[in-house]
Amino acid sequence: MDPPKTPHEHIKQVANHPAAVPVDSASPHLDFSRPNQSLPPASALSATRPVDLTTPPSRHGEPRTVLASPALRASASSPTESSQSTTPPPVLLSTLSASDGESILCIAVEAGEADAGSGTTANGKEGKDGDRSRVRTDGGEGRVYGGSQGGDIHVWDLETLSLRARLTGHEGAVLALQVVPTHGWLISASGDGTVRVWDTRTLSLLYLIHPPHDNIGDILSIAWVAGDLLDDDEHAGHRRGREVPGTSGRRRGTARLYAGCQDTSIQWVDLPPAPHPSTANDSSASHRSPVQSPHHPHSHASSQSYFSSSPLSHSPPIYKAPNKFFDSISQADKNRARALGSRRGSGDSLNTLGKSLKDSRPATPNESGAGQGNGAGQAVELQFQAECITPFAHFGYVYCLLVGKSNDRSVLMSGSGDESVKLWRPTTSDLLPLATLSSTGEDCDAVLALATKDNTLFAGHQGGVVRVWDLDTLTCVRVLRPHEHDVLALSVLSSSLYAGCANGWIKQWDLRTFKLENAWESHRSIVLSSEVCGMGGGGWLLTGGNDASLKIWDIRAEDTKDSATPAERGFQGELFHTLANFVAIKTIADDAHREDCRQGALYLKRALRGLGAETVILPGAPDKNPIVLSTFRANAPPRPNRFEAPRRKRVLFYGHYDVVPASAPDVWTNDPFTMAGKDGWLYGRGVSDNKGPVLAVAAAAAELRRRQEMEVDLVMLVEGEEETGSAGFQEAVRKNRDLIGDVDVILVSNSYWLGEDVPCLTFGLRGVIHASVKVESAISKPIHSGIEGGATSEPLNDLIRVIAGLTDADGRVRIPGFLDDVRKMSPNEQKLYEKIVERYKNLNDSAKLASHSAVSDPLKALINRWRQPALSVHNVEVPGPAQKSLIPNSASAAISIRIVPDQSLDDIVAKLKSHLEKSFRSLRTQNKLSVEINHVADWWLGDLDSPFVSAMADCISSQWKVDPLFIREGGSIPSLPFLEREFAADAIHFPMGTSTDSAHLPDERIRVLNLENGKAIVSAWFGNIASLDL
Repeated sequence: MDPPKTPHEHIKQVANHPAAVPVDSASPHLDFSRPNQSLPPASALSATRPVDLTTPPSRHGEPRTVLASPALRASASSPTESSQSTTPPPVLLSTLSASDGESILCIAVEAGEADAGSGTTANGKEGKDGDRSRVRTDGGEGRVYGGSQGGDIHVWDLETLSLRARLTGHEGAVLALQVVPTHGWLISASGDGTVRVWDTRTLSLLYLIHPPHDNIGDILSIAWVAGDLLDDDEHAGHRRGREVPGTSGRRRGTARLYAGCQDTSIQWVDLPPAPHPSTANDSSASHRSPVQSPHHPHSHASSQSYFSSSPLSHSPPIYKAPNKFFDSISQADKNRARALGSRRGSGDSLNTLGKSLKDSRPATPNESGAGQGNGAGQAVELQFQAECITPFAHFGYVYCLLVGKSNDRSVLMSGSGDESVKLWRPTTSDLLPLATLSSTGEDCDAVLALATKDNTLFAGHQGGVVRVWDLDTLTCVRVLRPHEHDVLALSVLSSSLYAGCANGWIKQWDLRTFKLENAWESHRSIVLSSEVCGMGGGGWLLTGGNDASLKIWDIRAEDTKDSATPAERGFQGELFHTLANFVAIKTIADDAHREDCRQGALYLKRALRGLGAETVILPGAPDKNPIVLSTFRANAPPRPNRFEAPRRKRVLFYGHYDVVPASAPDVWTNDPFTMAGKDGWLYGRGVSDNKGPVLAVAAAAAELRRRQEMEVDLVMLVEGEEETGSAGFQEAVRKNRDLIGDVDVILVSNSYWLGEDVPCLTFGLRGVIHASVKVESAISKPIHSGIEGGATSEPLNDLIRVIAGLTDADGRVRIPGFLDDVRKMSPNEQKLYEKIVERYKNLNDSAKLASHSAVSDPLKALINRWRQPALSVHNVEVPGPAQKSLIPNSASAAISIRIVPDQSLDDIVAKLKSHLEKSFRSLRTQNKLSVEINHVADWWLGDLDSPFVSAMADCISSQWKVDPLFIREGGSIPSLPFLEREFAADAIHFPMGTSTDSAHLPDERIRVLNLENGKAIVSAWFGNIASLDL
């Protein structure tokens, strides 16, 4: 079977020699959508062909650039592709979806200061050398930029992998991206023939750069050259004898942008200082806080919420000169075109087109409904000058540009469809050719990707060849032939070369031996782009494909893998792997998975010990799961106390490692026990309830210990029977009371926010009584209704009458004295509920508070759900198969009662039994009633005046930039009130998950941002409570 067509095999061909038939406004642009097209060999570029005008023009007259349909999926043979692999493929950390549903054609990474990596990619993004370093200058956490076929630039947060914004304005595919960290700029080039320069701090447009005419076609590649790498003209050797206006007095240090074009030319422009120095150079602008959203007025006046994110940032629309072929030109258009044409500058290498643009399109919320774009603002229009062009730089499209070193000299390298790589010497006024690296033989076609490491150049070709060039001797030293699929992307990190191919696979070579050491399928069809990023002791490989996704792979270089601790890397490094391995163990608390639970406890023991804890396994009840007890001891210098010897505070954390079964696995998007990352979320059974929060708390302590800043002792009790009632937990705690020690405060993280946008602190839980009510007759088997119906007391009828008497028509519990001990609501508690309602009213989401409620008033719905007792009937069962003509000899019902302060478990149980027995006696039936109490858990109410609670609320506000909501929940945690009583300590219930985590449901998930911020909050809280004078 023929290999699938690649984007470059779908390129409409430029006719004949470029000098004879230049690309004009009617010439075809790159078209990635037409599977019946193919690209001839590069040698055929000299053959005269008619211009193909079958692609519909866009509204500006130029043919559109569109991507190959995802239906063109390569079905690479796994044995063929993987047989050469010697190591397992890297772990997929996350899949980021393009919100516009288009392919990711190019990637740029703006990494944090600690995450700067070395290496280069197809778009010429260097590592630590030169001006292409990806180190941030403002101390931020970094971003990932993905240019899409639809013209949008997606902005993802590098720390949380969540979509923060979408930059719009390009009216063609975004074909190249580059970050200039020294200026705080993001540069994008597009199929619309323009280049845009964005401020990475504000995501606003700074420059809109037009071509000198409308005949250049697509801008396929860009390269930024620092000013000190440009040679002065007097030292540049031979010159072309042309003067560029304004270069005689050119100031050293000005940087230059080069653009490779579809018309085979290379153009350049020197960008002036940023038009908005107050924003472009303001390092105090918080990178982590996005633009404040009008939908989130609840945030601090002095800071912004994390959840005012993902704005749509617009840039000015493009004005292109009307095309005679496509457009009917009005007189007004002619006048404007004439005015633009007469406004050529003569004293500079730049031409400002007369004015700054004000964005005429209002920013609108994106699909998540969060945020208003901050892209509106002043944008300076510039233009490449005709004198700043090297025409016919190649005999084919200039697909890639890259800055590197040859004989200790900075050079610009260009790869083209004419099968060659050219080296250029950039000077202040010209671009001088130095050498041409020509491919020989029939195995090398168009050069589609470039990457460098030191003095070595890697060139990826159409046809599946990677040529390795020595840039000092200008000789080809090796040819890599992994397959016959086009090499569309190259990236280098440390000692590995990664090639993205047209069949969706990634090939990895060890550059010390040039041995193919790995191969894996990255995308379902075509890998279109790649980028590398060093991440705290490891690295990421980012790949973009025409399946509308950007994937992040965890790649670990041998020379960097031990430079950071697991806790320091967070949930994008070692903790990701730890949690993934933890989730993979099916710790379901039932007899069938007893060994799985034991293995889960042993794995957690090893993981916590690896993080620095003293860890032991405590036996649970007979035939029940064990308990993991770990202690992270304080190691920071003690804070002296004036009155007594310093004493470390001791925190007890309670969690659980058991999970509920993953029912209906076919409903899950992925395997429930294979953790998967997608769009900033982690999916898998137990990631939210409760394995993720358990590891987040442990990682917070481990990171503090690594820095010798752990000021409290942390004791972690993680049980394996929470989902089934915590059998044996209380006995095990009492038995090992001395080993656990005295406790100052208890921390729990086993619940959820009200929504996705507002952090919460839980201060109350209802208790629960689970009971079975059974009615049975003296008859040992079912009887026939046609024979005995009407002549006997039927157990099912009696059960229905008894159960019906528990509540009235309005749902009120009819048990006498049931509400006698319910604590009255205080004015302060009433204000907390009113604050919640007001907050959600401001979010235009108050209906959420009353969802599934019989009352429409949000305040009453909250009160009924959280602080009022309730009775529920869960099911009614009869023995044997249901048959319409049989009368069952017994019937049972499962009921539960939720109790609240200050109801007593024993009192409510006694009243329930008394009421049921009295109701049953009134039936005067011959059947028998039995009531069995299956499980009980007491209610819990936290102390909002506790200094531990206040310290936690302050830490949440500081991290999330918004005050938390104080909430109660209708559910129960059996062990929480027991631990408070046993250790005489207050408990803090700090939820990390959101209301959409789907705990106990298919596609359980938790947001990476919540885990990372949860870890940071717990870490800060440990420090805050250490100084409390109690």
